[in-house]
Amino acid sequence: MDQGLAALLGATVGVLGTVAASAISSGAARRQLEGQAKVEHAHWRRQLRRDAYSAFLAPANETRTALKSAGRALIGDASDVTEADHRLRIARDQLVLVQAAWAGLAIEGPDAVEHAAHSVHVALHSMHTTLLAWRDSLGAADRDVGLVERHAVEVTLVSERLGGFTAAARAALDGTDVPPDRRG
Repeated sequence: MDQGLAALLGATVGVLGTVAASAISSGAARRQLEGQAKVEHAHWRRQLRRDAYSAFLAPANETRTALKSAGRALIGDASDVTEADHRLRIARDQLVLVQAAWAGLAIEGPDAVEHAAHSVHVALHSMHTTLLAWRDSLGAADRDVGLVERHAVEVTLVSERLGGFTAAARAALDGTDVPPDRRG
């Protein structure tokens, strides 16, 4: 083989090696950028979900607090209907926010969180309805003990459902499954 051909062959092998190394390097860089983009997207989605879950939980807790206060105002012979009505109006306004936030959860998901939020919303709405009926029955001779008992059960149910929502939201943010005993 003459020296010119050997030099040409050597240069060709060198160029092919350089092109191959460049292709491998650019492929690795592209995969690294794609991986980074996926991590950033997942972080962005987690933030959106966290904000949506908080936007639901805050008015849900405010609603529960207002409803419990309304119940306390109705207890006993010295019922404070004015205070109960005030708290029931606050609860009604907060329920509107709960409903709007629940709609956001239907988009953000996952289903376990949306279902848990729905069960909280239903329980809060039921508690509100029970208190309205209790308030309206205050003039009755029997003072509708059934509504008082129902309210006591609903206070516990709402707390359990809020706990279930919180567990479902935390599991969704952590990427784990919701424990069966905490599902709404």
